[in-house]
This record gives sequence, structure tokens and C-alpha cells, in this order.
Amino acid sequence: MKLIIPVMVGAVIGYVTNWLAIKMLFRPHEEKRIFGFHIPFTPGLIPKERSRIAKSIGETVGGYLLSPEVIMNSLKDNRIESYIKEWVGSSINKLKEEERTIRDFIVMFAKENYNSILKGVKYKTAGYILKELRKEEFKQKIRELIERSISGESMESIYTLLSSRIELFLSELKYSDKAQEFLISAIGNKLNELAQDERILREIIPDNFIDSFNSFVENNSEYIARILRDMLDDPMVENRIKESICSLASQNINRLIALFISPELIADKLYGIIKDYINKPQANEGIVEILKKAVDKILDSRGDIIFTEISSIVGEEQISGISKSILAYVSSEENLRKVLDIIFEKMESEKPEIIKTILNSLYAKIEEMLDKEELQSSIYIITDEFIENMINTPVSSMVHSVDEIMAERISGFIMDIFKYFIKARLPYVVELFNISKIVEDEINSYDVEFAEKLIVEIADRELKAITWLGALLGGIMGLLSPLLQMLYT
Repeated sequence: MKLIIPVMVGAVIGYVTNWLAIKMLFRPHEEKRIFGFHIPFTPGLIPKERSRIAKSIGETVGGYLLSPEVIMNSLKDNRIESYIKEWVGSSINKLKEEERTIRDFIVMFAKENYNSILKGVKYKTAGYILKELRKEEFKQKIRELIERSISGESMESIYTLLSSRIELFLSELKYSDKAQEFLISAIGNKLNELAQDERILREIIPDNFIDSFNSFVENNSEYIARILRDMLDDPMVENRIKESICSLASQNINRLIALFISPELIADKLYGIIKDYINKPQANEGIVEILKKAVDKILDSRGDIIFTEISSIVGEEQISGISKSILAYVSSEENLRKVLDIIFEKMESEKPEIIKTILNSLYAKIEEMLDKEELQSSIYIITDEFIENMINTPVSSMVHSVDEIMAERISGFIMDIFKYFIKARLPYVVELFNISKIVEDEINSYDVEFAEKLIVEIADRELKAITWLGALLGGIMGLLSPLLQMLYT
């Protein structure tokens, strides 16, 4: 009996002491006073130090338990990659069986706001496209694309196309009524204009043309003489010249002399002398000199006199013949090739300038097109048609061609974005949330009674164990006291 009573008393004291200590952690919830004096140990430890405890817990959770590094490491788990692959695959398989259109989904979520939302999307999309098109960066990219396309082989293709088109155009000139009418009008107008010009021909005709003519005559004396010989051998030319000589002789010789020498005989003799002279090789230089002096004589004449005379002789029929001759001459195969060679030789020599002119013209047209108000309506029409076609297409047909390889790429793309987010953005997001502060504020917002109930529910077994441990230790201490007394007595 002497041992049982101390053990029981010690156990009760230990139990009550620990139970009271646990209760004093939470109670009283508020400070108590008697006659204005503060009662010690009120309020309980946890209510009294709630702010400090909340801050400490918040710092512990934010700094160690849910730090950016801990969250990032937990999200790098291979299970997430497997989950994403599984999710993408199952989502695609579901979509392949989905017969509803995108319009159906929009209507389902937007309901009565569907029309306004769709209209807004169309206008926003068209406006964005128009804005991007009018940016200087887009215009610069278009310029670079045109420059790359129009240089090198592309420019050669343009030259080839131009060559074939010009060749076709020139070859058909002689059959063109419009070209004929144009030349007839141009020749007639030029003759009328020159008939009013009082300058001498030398001042009207360009110097390089006169020099070229003289050079041609000097370098082709044999050719000119041969042409003259061929002309004199022509019976028609011979008759015309003889008739002129006869007429001149009849008007200028005495009648008495005419009884012995007829004008026809004089014409025959003179024509024979002329032919003999022309047929001599040494006559070439003389012919050239005569021709040059004749031309000089003509060049010193007034233009209005010469061209008035020409206009009186040349009628519409002659002008028409001249225009036809010019067109036929230009359209002949030999001259056509010469004209093309001249054109493309000139184009090749001025190739950089031609390219620059083409580019400037294209740039101006692009600027003009992009600045037109009609562009906005055109873009909206195209955008409207595209969006309508897209939202009316069944979802299954849009993802029907997605195979396993494509699904793998999609999941890989999503995983890359996820990894980039974890690495580059997640630390900032975690810092932005400020987990320490959230935990601290949340704990401070709890009612003390609720916090007590929460902690007791979480650690109920542990707290009971501590209480009974106090009883055990108290019982042991109660047993030691009589035992010690017995040893010393």
C-alpha cells in the first residue's frame, strides 16, 4: 500500500500536468485580468505568439517546403512527360471521333453571345492582318523578296520573255493596220512641220546622220557605182533619161543644126558617154564626189522649200507606200534580229538602272495598294470566308491526318513549352505568389478555436501519448520516492 499510493499520486500529477500544459498552449484564447491585474500565462502560448508562429511557419513552408527549387524539381519528374504524351494521344483519339464543328463548340460555350464574339474575332483578325501588312518591316521583307526574285536567273527570264514578245510584235507590224495608220499620220505631220521650217537642211538634219551618210558613201563607192550602173542598164531608166536629153536638146540647139543632128542622136551619144564613164573603175571616186556635192547642195537649201516641194509631189498613196516599206523593212528577219540586238544591247548596258526602275515601280504600286481603303474590306472578306470555312469543318476531319509521329511531335512541343515555362518563368511565378506570405496570412486569418481544433485533430494521438507519458513518468517518480526512503531506513 505504501508503494501504490505514491505511484497513483505521481501518475495523476504527471497526467494532469501534461494535460494542463497542452491546454495552456491554446487556452485561454484571450488575455485575463483580475482587478485590472494581468493574470500570468494568459492568453495561451499559441494565441499569444500566433503572429510570430504564423510568420515562422510561412517562411519555413515558402523557403524550404514549397520553394521554387522544390517545385521545379518536383515538376521535372518523368511521370509528367508520360502524362502529357498519354493526354495528347487520348485527346487526339477523342477528336478523331468528334463530328461536331468548331462552330458547335463556340455556340455551346458562348450561347447567345456567339454572333457578337464571332464578328469580333473576324474584325480583330482582319485588323491585325492589315496592321501587319502596313508595317514597315513587312514592306521591307516584300522588297527583299522582290529583289531576290528579279535578279539573276529571274532577270534573264524577263529578258527572254521580252525578247520573244518584241520579236513577235515587230514581225506582225507589217500586218498591223494601226501601225500603218500611225506611220502615215506621223510622216504626214512631220512633212507639214518641216514645210514650215525656214532653216536650211543642214541645220535640221542631225550632224551625226550627215557624217554617217558621208562615211557610208566613201566606204561603199563600189557598191554605189554598181547600183548606178544597174540603174542605167534598166530600159525604163534609159528611156526616161534619153527623153529628158531630147527635150533639153530640142529647146536649146539651132534649127539649122537640128537638120543635120537630131535630138535623138544627141541623146544616144550622151547616154552612151555617160555609161562608158560610169563603167570605168576610176569613175567610182568621181561618182562619190558628185554624190557628196549634190547632197551638200541639197543640205544648203531651205527646209521649207524642199519639203514644200516634196509635199506637193508625195501624196497619200506615196506616204502609204513609204510606211509599208518601212514596216516591211523593220519586220524582215535580218533587220528584226538587228533591232532586237540593239534593244537588248542597250538593255544589258543599263541593266542596273532597269532593275532599279522596275523595283521602284513595284514598290510604288505596293505602297499604293497597301494604303488603299479597299484593302481593308478585301482582307475582311477573305478573313470572313476563311474563318467560316474553318469553323464549319468537323473537328474529326481537321485531326484525321494526325498520326502517331505527329502526336509525338505535338506532345514533344508541349513538353518543350512546359520545360521552358518551368525553367524561365516558374521561379518568377512562385515569387509572385509569395507562398510564405500566403501561409502567414492564412494562419493569421484562422480563429484560435479553429486552429486548436485543427491541430488537435491532426496530432490527437500524439497529444494523448504525451499526456499518458506524463502519467507514466509521474508514477515512476512516485515509486522512486518510497523506494529511496526504504533504502536509507
